[in-house]
Amino acid sequence: MLTGGLRADSERGSVAVFTVVFAIAVLFLTALILDGGVAMNARERAADIAEQAARAAADNIDVAALRSTGRAAIGPGACPLAGTLVAAYAQGASTGVDAVTSATMDTCTAPVGAVAATVQVTIKTRPLVPGVLGSFTETAQASATSECGINQGVVC
Repeated sequence: MLTGGLRADSERGSVAVFTVVFAIAVLFLTALILDGGVAMNARERAADIAEQAARAAADNIDVAALRSTGRAAIGPGACPLAGTLVAAYAQGASTGVDAVTSATMDTCTAPVGAVAATVQVTIKTRPLVPGVLGSFTETAQASATSECGINQGVVC
């Protein structure tokens, strides 16, 4: 039977094709949104860990120097303390269901007698939706400096 010059079954299955194409597009967009969010979150986490590690390093005050000079200064062992904090975060992140695969401290500058500590951290993440956008690793780096001393009015 002809209706309007076209056969009635000429459009059979067109909705199924549209549904499949639309579902694939939605899957790619969802993967892009989720993995883009993971990348942004990785940058924030790297900054947070770097700040916490720098704070931990600056918190390691040389008590003997403080008592003798009245000036708060970073004591020995500040960088290993910061490294321990970063390692503890990395261990905690690898045990949970998280996109973070590793967190490492790249550099630490906290000389004995100084009032500032600077730490640089790198975080690597994996995609939450594997296989859709391919296999890749997102790397985020952040650096933070923490100052501590009686002169700045900061209590360490």
